[in-house]
Amino acid sequence: MKVIILGSGRVGSAIGRALVAAQHDVAVIDSDPDSLIRLGGDDFDGDFYVGEALDPAVLERAGIKEADAFIASTDDDNTNAVVAQIAQRRYHVGSVVVRIFDPEKAAFYEQRGLKVICPTIRAISEMIAAVDSAPVPFHAEQELG
Repeated sequence: MKVIILGSGRVGSAIGRALVAAQHDVAVIDSDPDSLIRLGGDDFDGDFYVGEALDPAVLERAGIKEADAFIASTDDDNTNAVVAQIAQRRYHVGSVVVRIFDPEKAAFYEQRGLKVICPTIRAISEMIAAVDSAPVPFHAEQELG
């Protein structure tokens, strides 16, 4: 499967390494040439492209016309949303996944057909679940009272 990942931060690089290890054909795009280090440097078995993903030439060099999946994982909601929509609508990539931190934006783009991962909503949900499932603390003074 041909997968393009936008962003080579902690999340994007971890996804890239995992997908390469699973034998996928991976191309990563990042505006920072030093972010290749997070992928493993010269040992990274995927392709790495330096440039702005809003530039169609960069997307096309990375192989978006042949891509089966596109993942937008930068730390900028607007960039992720715009480029994900380009991948979905202009290049007809079958599976487009976008990370959106803002819950309202996440809902908006999910309603428009993007597969949205919202770390903020997941963190809130998991923290509430952790609190709800935590045992009630025992205080000795309650027993003596």
